[in-house]
Amino acid sequence: MTEGTLTGTTVALQGQTITLGRAHDSTIVLDDDYASSRHARIYPDRDGQWIVEDLGSTNGTYLDRTRLTTPTPISLGAPIRIGKTVIELRK
Repeated sequence: MTEGTLTGTTVALQGQTITLGRAHDSTIVLDDDYASSRHARIYPDRDGQWIVEDLGSTNGTYLDRTRLTTPTPISLGAPIRIGKTVIELRK
């Protein structure tokens, strides 16, 4: 996490789906008024590429500065913004 209340937090991606949102059962719980309960998910596709998908959130999920409308591959270092939270995929 590079911005927001969880700045400095890291999550190891081990081939499982990561859910993000305000819901307490999310993999990453966001304490952010602009995040939906079930806001977005990050998951690997069959080729090992990581994908980010907005789950019908109210305020949207952004990759770089583009609002996502479909599941989208993530490039290393590209910022994913959910409300005040920014996440980057790193090696």
